[in-house]
Amino acid sequence: MNAQKRNSPTRAVVLGGGGVTGIAWEVGVLAGLFESGVDLYRSDVIIGTSAGAFVGAALASGYDMNKLFAEQLESNPTEISVAASNELMQAWYHAFDAGGSDPQKVGAEFGLIAKSNPSPVSLEQRRKVVESRLTTRTWPPHLRVTAIDADTGELHAFDHQSGVSLLDAVSASGAVPGIWPLVSIGGRIWTDGGMVSTTNARLAEGYERIVILSPMPKGYGSIPGAEEDAADMRANAEVYLIIPDERSVAAIGPNPYDPARRGATAIAGREQGRNIAEAVLAMW
Repeated sequence: MNAQKRNSPTRAVVLGGGGVTGIAWEVGVLAGLFESGVDLYRSDVIIGTSAGAFVGAALASGYDMNKLFAEQLESNPTEISVAASNELMQAWYHAFDAGGSDPQKVGAEFGLIAKSNPSPVSLEQRRKVVESRLTTRTWPPHLRVTAIDADTGELHAFDHQSGVSLLDAVSASGAVPGIWPLVSIGGRIWTDGGMVSTTNARLAEGYERIVILSPMPKGYGSIPGAEEDAADMRANAEVYLIIPDERSVAAIGPNPYDPARRGATAIAGREQGRNIAEAVLAMW
């Protein structure tokens, strides 16, 4: 049995950011894959960024994905509909320009944005949203959750050995600058892990088989997107990148922070998962 385990390829699942609709889409895709026989629970590491941190916690803890899919179809009164203003979007574009191809500089710029544009949502309100989305409070040992140090711009991956609660880590990972409030952990302040890369897929380098779900696959400024990252990683691994198909894009709509689109997005994601299951299973 030990020999069999050593001979098995190492596997990673990467779940990217994309707001509340990104959560719904990823849950739908996973539900469609699972019902078609693709067992992504069987992975060595799960890397979650922003929306993907919520889904990653569920996947890594073995939560029933069909149940989580059904929850996307129900109204959640705790969810808050928010949107990025034109002014905030312009600030984000400036951060990409100012940071250029240096992810840490981009991260630091977003830290400045987060500090100078306080969220209209209180910490208490945001915590209720996070609690309503999180399916477990226990750190799965193979889960990694990304966040950015708002002062230095450095990307960090929290895990079960970080001495940080899963609730706080996931809150930090999804703290979109100007949308959701900054999160204080260990004397530092943290912002959304997806502001330098929507997936942070390169954290999975070294694993032999990698499945990436990216609700927002495009790059930021000079920083490569999920497709470029996946292409480079294919030199040393089998990589299957899943991005929203045409139906999923329509279901997600223009505002990824709109909870009213959760149901339609989850349904579109599940159909997409079913359609690609055979190909994913072949590489997994």
